[in-house]
Amino acid sequence: MSKTGIIIVAILVTLGLTYGLSLLLTRRKTKTGGSVSADDWEVGGRELPLYVVVGTQFATAMGGGILVGQVGNGFNNGLSCLLYGILCQLAFIVLMFIAKWLRSHQFATVPEILTHYTGQSKAVRIIAGVMTIVVPFGWCCSNLTAFAKLYSPITGLSINALIIIMAVLSLFFIIPSGLKTVAWTDFIFGCLMVVVGVIVAVVTANMAGGMTHVIETVPSEIVEFPGAFFSVGLSTVLLWIFSLTPGGMTNQMYYQRILAAKDTNQVRKSLLISAICCMIAYVWAVIVGLSVRSMNPSLEGEMATGWLMDQMPVWVVAVFSGLVVCTILSTISSGVQSVVVNLNRDIYRVVKPDVEDKKAVKVSRILSVVIVFTAALVAMFFPQVLSLLVITYSYSAAGLVCPIFLSYILRKKGIITKNGIVAGMLSGILVCAISMQFNSVVPYVIWGCLASGIAMIVFSKLDKTNPVYLEK
Repeated sequence: MSKTGIIIVAILVTLGLTYGLSLLLTRRKTKTGGSVSADDWEVGGRELPLYVVVGTQFATAMGGGILVGQVGNGFNNGLSCLLYGILCQLAFIVLMFIAKWLRSHQFATVPEILTHYTGQSKAVRIIAGVMTIVVPFGWCCSNLTAFAKLYSPITGLSINALIIIMAVLSLFFIIPSGLKTVAWTDFIFGCLMVVVGVIVAVVTANMAGGMTHVIETVPSEIVEFPGAFFSVGLSTVLLWIFSLTPGGMTNQMYYQRILAAKDTNQVRKSLLISAICCMIAYVWAVIVGLSVRSMNPSLEGEMATGWLMDQMPVWVVAVFSGLVVCTILSTISSGVQSVVVNLNRDIYRVVKPDVEDKKAVKVSRILSVVIVFTAALVAMFFPQVLSLLVITYSYSAAGLVCPIFLSYILRKKGIITKNGIVAGMLSGILVCAISMQFNSVVPYVIWGCLASGIAMIVFSKLDKTNPVYLEK
């Protein structure tokens, strides 16, 4: 059998086993408690054990962004990739401090947090719902692109054809039970990632002559400690600081997994373990990226993993192919499911509040198809993985980080009102979009966050029609 044939068989076996698991979970639910509920779809029935929550956090974070974007980042910028990872994981640490509060109010989405401050407001919920989908939708698009970039050199198929293929495959893992299916399959994916990731890192480093040889043959400015952490330049470092951590703090997919945990007391532990596991993934990306650069420095960074897959022994490629498809499929599925929850729960059911539970699940499944193929179209026209991720994090941070966290900080001060939160969301996005058009030394996301915070305070003070939020 040819190398391509072996890869295809490995992928099909992995997908078949995982899809079988997702069907088993759905049938168990049908036998024990009737049909899949909207709560199953949106927050996994709020009954996921600790190890599943950690596994799904890890698998969701380590998608195509790691396999393509961060390996490319490690290839181009060395240890700066670790700075990127640290800033991303800080979001988990921040969420640890509000996890108990989130659980105590039984939220299911980010817009529900904001309407907790404002009272039931269709305007707040719909605007926040639209803004919340930015990051998970960006993850969907970038991971479709990542899959296509990896397998196009191996299969000979065009990038657009592979984007469509992965879009179709992802639907099989989302449609059965929403987050309940995604979370349990993510747990399996996460276990596979750890084992296969170690094998690939060791094989790649050995192919390059060992890490000592790798460090000697790549540019010193990207591997010398501590300066290499900032080798991407001051402007990019500032952009990362004010987009990655705040953007992660507004990432709907992380909130869903906090709210889906079975045991409230285990939530903080799950976030800390997830942060550590995800940080290890960035170390992996640096090892692989630098090793590939040592072997072939002329590559484009985001093609490093694809080139590596064509160089490794057949048995490693077969196993690695299963890992790649698992991780990318995991992140796409999580992203689509998260977007659908916002569209259904925070927009559709706000406009039509009397919809039955069964109808809500049906609408979620229809929306899944629409979102997957919309993401596929965007991926075809914007095929840059890392750039798209940073942009979506930036807009999410600009529009949501102050409305969520400034409101939380001031929740006992009696300052914030509905108009303040609406102004904060709209001002953040608008100023971010405008400042993005200028080549300012200060990254556009900073201007957006500043405008959002100022607008919240000013418009809350001017708001004479809505009550302030005061938590006792």
